[in-house]
Amino acid sequence: MTAITLRIPDAMDKPLREAAADAPSLNDYILRAVRRQMTLDAARKLAAIEPLDLAGEGDAL
Repeated sequence: MTAITLRIPDAMDKPLREAAADAPSLNDYILRAVRRQMTLDAARKLAAIEPLDLAGEGDAL
């Protein structure tokens, strides 16, 4: 595992904490958001590869 330091601008602190209110922790909320974004980025890169024929495979992006 790699540790990172994230600096949150003061203007984003309160809205971010409010958005993470239902999460176990602010760290957990941020980690989940980063994982979601990484998955979306990987899916976009995969979709850009040609040919990408998923017909009949039951897969969908």
